[in-house]
Amino acid sequence: MFDRLGHVTFHHRRLVLALAGAFLAVGALWGTGVFASMVSSGFETPGSESARAQTQTEATVGRGGADVVVMYRDGGRTVDDPDFRSAVEAHLASLPRDLVASTTTTWTAGPDAARFVSTDRRSTYAVVQLTGSGDDELMDTYDQLEPALRAAPPGLDVQLGGDAAISSDITTQVSEDIARAEQISLPVVLVLLVVIFGGLTAASLPLAIGGLSILGAFTMLRLLSLATDVSIFAVNIVTMLGLGLAIDYGLFVVSRFREEVRNGKDTEAALRRTMATAGRTVAFSGLTVAISLASLLFFPQVFLRRWASAEWRLSWSRWSAH
Repeated sequence: MFDRLGHVTFHHRRLVLALAGAFLAVGALWGTGVFASMVSSGFETPGSESARAQTQTEATVGRGGADVVVMYRDGGRTVDDPDFRSAVEAHLASLPRDLVASTTTTWTAGPDAARFVSTDRRSTYAVVQLTGSGDDELMDTYDQLEPALRAAPPGLDVQLGGDAAISSDITTQVSEDIARAEQISLPVVLVLLVVIFGGLTAASLPLAIGGLSILGAFTMLRLLSLATDVSIFAVNIVTMLGLGLAIDYGLFVVSRFREEVRNGKDTEAALRRTMATAGRTVAFSGLTVAISLASLLFFPQVFLRRWASAEWRLSWSRWSAH
């Protein structure tokens, strides 16, 4: 089978390259949009006693945590200044009512009012509870509300905290960190591969395979996100294993191909032999990794199951790239 695959690939190499280029474009333009639909929730075990207790508690007394904490600070005025209070209350009153369940400030907290004010009395915070009953609904609500929350009243500096704000920042930071890591690591890896292979063309192939497999996995994850939630942590699995194993497998394939060429075989014969040996090794190695991580599918936590799903899609994409 692998020998035949090498034969077909050689005789349709232009079509293979064209399809790979099209797939790369789709992954870069559409697949990377998966970041916007990913969720950072899913750590609880659905149906467990703790989950049922939390649901019952929230239904009876409301959520205990703060969805959003909005801190207001004024460099000149204190919270005792009527203008300070008016600015804060006007800002909170301007928030869309369909997105905000309740707000609590130092002026409405009663006996706990002192906890809402800093020691220099130039800062205070408000607790904003969002509408929605689940983590995903709360995050959707926060995404809609965030621009209005950050629109600071004149003279006041606004900073956001709380569960929803932190989850949103984590999602944003993961996306930025992945892009930064790739910008730093890829040139370093390329230099090392050039030194190892002694040529830019051979050294570029493992990196191209890594990039294609990662973008392919992003594309399939975005397709998956249309039907179910995808954890933001799946991105870590895709980039870590996608680039690392793609480079590793790429070294197998390139090294074997060059060895066959040095032994006097023409391009087609070298490719067929490479696919029958190193190609088969890559296929079974990738399948082994995927099966190993598939054990995570047996865990009830959503974010662990999404890791397993990400690895299966990455394995398929990586094999297709090779």
